[in-house]
Amino acid sequence: MKKEDLKKLVTESPAEHTEIFMQKSELKLSRFAESIIHQNISQETTNLTVVVHEGKRKGSASTTDPSTGGVKKAIEKACEAARFQKPDPDFPGLPFSDEIAPELPSFSQETADCSPEQRARGIAEIREIGEKEGFKGFGTYSTQANRFFSINSGGNYREWDTSQAYLKVLYMGGPGEGEGFAQDVCVNVGDLDVTKVAEKAARKCSETQERQTLKPGEYTVILEPLAVCELLGYLGFIGFNGLACNEGRSFFAGKIGEKVMDEKISILDDPYDKSGLPIPYDGEGMPKRPLPLVEEGVYKNYVYDHYLARKEGRKSTGHALPPGFRSFGPMPMNLKMKPGNTTGQDLLKKVERGVLVTRFHYVGVIHPLKTIITGLTRDGTFWVENGEVSHALKNLRFTQGIIDALNQVIGMGSEPGRMPFHIGATQAPALVIDGFNFTGVSEME
Repeated sequence: MKKEDLKKLVTESPAEHTEIFMQKSELKLSRFAESIIHQNISQETTNLTVVVHEGKRKGSASTTDPSTGGVKKAIEKACEAARFQKPDPDFPGLPFSDEIAPELPSFSQETADCSPEQRARGIAEIREIGEKEGFKGFGTYSTQANRFFSINSGGNYREWDTSQAYLKVLYMGGPGEGEGFAQDVCVNVGDLDVTKVAEKAARKCSETQERQTLKPGEYTVILEPLAVCELLGYLGFIGFNGLACNEGRSFFAGKIGEKVMDEKISILDDPYDKSGLPIPYDGEGMPKRPLPLVEEGVYKNYVYDHYLARKEGRKSTGHALPPGFRSFGPMPMNLKMKPGNTTGQDLLKKVERGVLVTRFHYVGVIHPLKTIITGLTRDGTFWVENGEVSHALKNLRFTQGIIDALNQVIGMGSEPGRMPFHIGATQAPALVIDGFNFTGVSEME
């Protein structure tokens, strides 16, 4: 589907307002178990969504058929759906901006061209590193190239490309059946350090051969970057979400200018950061830009899409999701917590008695307004005593308010980690937090 074809379809739409959003993706993926590749996938998909407004009645339809006939049929279905909806008196019309986002390093042809043989060589190295210790490797090595199109009858047209290379490695085995995990994600597959990821996972597996039980309670914790990224991602979903703020469902509602976290904490949404997964435009085709959310513990901004911004008399901050996900509200996709200046070993020295957590798993929200979530530690949980790792622990269940945790920070690492978050990436350093609440023990090894 060419630009001219999309513009023609929007122009010829019978609806008063028409929007088309399309994503074309090529995913190449290798899965491995017991250090052997057991699945190779290469698939191309196209997902197109049409949104129409007629007399402030909204209708939408999606299709995987990007042909002229397929899109026309989707427009017809969207128009039919609109007839059965109640009018939305707050509908502000469709967004338009003549601002062009800067050129970002969001796409790598090397990633798009990555071959099964290249992924297999990486997995062979993962196997070799694991075999030295008697470990079996499990995980995924994938690359994805995306092209996005956003066009509406108000004159807004955007087209942009992104790519990502993602590797996650879990080693299992050894005399005590240990487990160790590491991962990384980046735009260019050439920047993905397979050796570094695999060696980190192997080291964790070696250190978890004998695990002891820790009684539930409040402990000082060192949360490694992946664990902090998990907290930050959930805070973006239930806290920084502009719709949740507007409806009073967010902890941050009405708190602009208030101190809400420890002064060590500064968080921004940074779609320009090349160390993450840069994105030039949002799901409405509006240009994105860095936006400070928390500065030295003080809450600064909500995130908006066009609809919510107009409803509150503001401008879009470029945080609209694609049409199929807008009911969740506008959200930051490139959250980044600014790092501190403390190295990993010096972070350990801040803990007299506590728990080191590699990552969290099976996380769920208990109380959005209080930012309370629950989940399990996984793939590397350790007891720290007198500033040194003493022994491995069985996994623990935590139940903790994110805001409470971020108000009890006593140390911050200097090296951020990153993990994918929908179409962006979350970045955060390790944190030392006092009074982290563990509510149970998993007897499963």
